[in-house]
Amino acid sequence: MTRRLNIWLLSALLIIGIPYYWYLVDPGAGPGATEPRAKPVTIAQLRALAAAPEGQRPVAVRVETVGLRYSSRNILVAGTGLRTVPNTVRAYELVVPGSGPIVIDAGTSLKAARTLDFEWFSEAAQARVELARQRASHTVMLSDRPSHNGGHAPGSQRTGPELLPLRGPPYALAPGVVMIPASGLRPGSFMLYAWLEDGREYLFTGDVAKTGANWQDLLPPARFATRGDPASYRGETLSWLMTINALHRAAPQMAVIAGHDPAKVPFSAGTFSD
Repeated sequence: MTRRLNIWLLSALLIIGIPYYWYLVDPGAGPGATEPRAKPVTIAQLRALAAAPEGQRPVAVRVETVGLRYSSRNILVAGTGLRTVPNTVRAYELVVPGSGPIVIDAGTSLKAARTLDFEWFSEAAQARVELARQRASHTVMLSDRPSHNGGHAPGSQRTGPELLPLRGPPYALAPGVVMIPASGLRPGSFMLYAWLEDGREYLFTGDVAKTGANWQDLLPPARFATRGDPASYRGETLSWLMTINALHRAAPQMAVIAGHDPAKVPFSAGTFSD
């Protein structure tokens, strides 16, 4: 009887444990994947691109928190446990004297917030984001997902006047502002580097790194969260996380703003309404 029980328990552990480890714990790229390497993006390159256009660089960063939801930590960072953690939906505004602001991300919608089971959603904050977009010199979305693009279906927002290149090397968007297409990830994935007039530097990671733990510990989201993506997606994600890590080591004073991290943004100048 004891032997049969042990066999049954071992079988149950294998049936449950292997899928659990594979889909929620394992942080690797997977068998047969190419060894991830950091992308050829350097802080010297980003600074040179940011300095190239003549004109006024941004002088401040403003932050608007539109909503908040809770997710299993494993979904955001593979292998870190099942407890739920908060993750935010935010938009950012780079203040440029004498010009319209540069708005980063478009928040979401009430409908999308309900679909995604938000804990709370601020219609007032979202209205401020929409107002800022109306007077912006540029609006850039770091991910073509409802939690970044104003709550729309992926692909539906590629019709505006400013269609940014989705692939290729980093390029200057404006003085002090550089777009970094995150090739190999979902279409419409970007990071943004900002070098302010006072010398402060920011790297907005979008969904490349949803939390600080992704790039600090080189841990991508769990496979369960990326199960609809191509087989190469995890390896590409790890390469980009290594890139963020390397950029921060080269410029440790640079603030890395992860895509959904509720942490305070250093030296922010308040909300859009201030």
